[in-house]
Amino acid sequence: MKKLCAFTISFLSLKFSLILCCLTEASCFWRIKNSEDSDGDLQRECHFYLWVIDKPIEDNFYNSVLNFRISASEYEFLLVMFFATDEINKNPYLLPNITLIFSIVGGHCHDLLRGLDQSYTQINGRVNFVNYFCYLDDSCNIGLTGPSWKKSLKLAMDSSIPMVFFGPFNPNLRDHDRLPHVHQVAPKDTHLSHGMVSLMFHFRWTWIGLVISDDDQGIQFLSDLREESQRHGICLAFVNMIPENMQIYMTRATIYDKQIMTSSAKVVIIYGEMNSTLEVSFRRWEDLGARRIWITTSQWDIILNKKEFTLNLFHGPITFAHHKVEIPKLRNFMQTMNTAKYPVDISHTILEWNYFNCSISKNSSKMDLFTSNNTLEWTALHNYDMAMSDEGYNLYNAVYVAAHTYHEHILQQVESQKKVEHNRYFTVCQQVSSLMKTRVFTNPVGELVNMKHRENQCTEYDIFIIWNFPQGLGLKLKIGSYIPCFPKSQQLHISDDLEWAMGGTSI
Repeated sequence: MKKLCAFTISFLSLKFSLILCCLTEASCFWRIKNSEDSDGDLQRECHFYLWVIDKPIEDNFYNSVLNFRISASEYEFLLVMFFATDEINKNPYLLPNITLIFSIVGGHCHDLLRGLDQSYTQINGRVNFVNYFCYLDDSCNIGLTGPSWKKSLKLAMDSSIPMVFFGPFNPNLRDHDRLPHVHQVAPKDTHLSHGMVSLMFHFRWTWIGLVISDDDQGIQFLSDLREESQRHGICLAFVNMIPENMQIYMTRATIYDKQIMTSSAKVVIIYGEMNSTLEVSFRRWEDLGARRIWITTSQWDIILNKKEFTLNLFHGPITFAHHKVEIPKLRNFMQTMNTAKYPVDISHTILEWNYFNCSISKNSSKMDLFTSNNTLEWTALHNYDMAMSDEGYNLYNAVYVAAHTYHEHILQQVESQKKVEHNRYFTVCQQVSSLMKTRVFTNPVGELVNMKHRENQCTEYDIFIIWNFPQGLGLKLKIGSYIPCFPKSQQLHISDDLEWAMGGTSI
């Protein structure tokens, strides 16, 4: 009886959400929750290695290389790697007659990171870097690492190869003197605080709380937000600066909890990295029943397993994500990919990482096919879109950065008519890294990728809200956008249909 009741609520939630999607022209996606509990015994990757060869690879290459299971949360990255390398290898104008392949570092990743922690300790607040060993080779691998900058920094300290970080832009990886071979593909969030303040000003949210990581990046965000807030008459009810050290955090956790639970501020901005003490705080507040409008970045685009069901239109996190151009070929790749070639269980993939496009509700003839028995099955088999995370899209661009770098390096070798001879690996990698930091190209979906001044670009943001429903279902709805390069009166766009559904803008 309980199962029947739960399923009935889930189905009604599905119908309700499909109706909501019809209220707006903005993108609307279904998402199935990941089961983190079942991932505890799985090996997690550190990063990917890319390299090129001048011959085709065997169809079962990846089945022999990727011989371990990965967590569901990392399926997206693996699928992006399969798709991007396949797309590049079919492109006759990029790396012609050359095959781009990758491997994934796994198995003993945790042991590797633990060893690096012991080898590279911080001395007087600075990381103890080491010199590199060189050996003979005439090629150079490229590493793609992320989304955690801390793990990526550790890996970068133990490697001499060029590395592209596909996580959110982080100033800690910009030390070009100590990390000359580390490059970032993500744009810098220069205008993020402006976008968040514009959203709050639009909805007349003038009394807010702020929770940040107690690090340089968090302090910079606080400075930018405070200046912009004062300009718009928005007041900070409190500022929680969460220390990175877990032991220090635990001694103050109750203070932070009390501040959140007793404050009259109903809107709270969260800025910082996942998998940190900041995430621990957020989960504590959710368990304590804190009902707030959380405003944060796309890193926090998560569905909490224990979140209660609610029909409150503005009860759920609002996230700012870098605008991403849709990749139409990705859906076709997923539908036609050779699962004998790639070690991916397609049904498991759809369940563990996918956003189901619910805009089909606008087509009444298709809606007739929905029944209480086949709703999810029909959606998964017949109409789904891949909505990449910011990190997934960064990884897609990072693969192309590597491909264009290899392409230019090969052209330079041909033009200089060098004799085939062994060079020192470190020298070759220096050449590849130097070429990488100057790459400027247009990716297959028409977006300019500029590795020279990536952080200075005018970054456009999409604004989403996330609702949770029973049985692990979640609904993610695009409610607007923020484009800082437009005139001030046109920078923020919020869906008119959303405001009509809310009946106004006041909280």
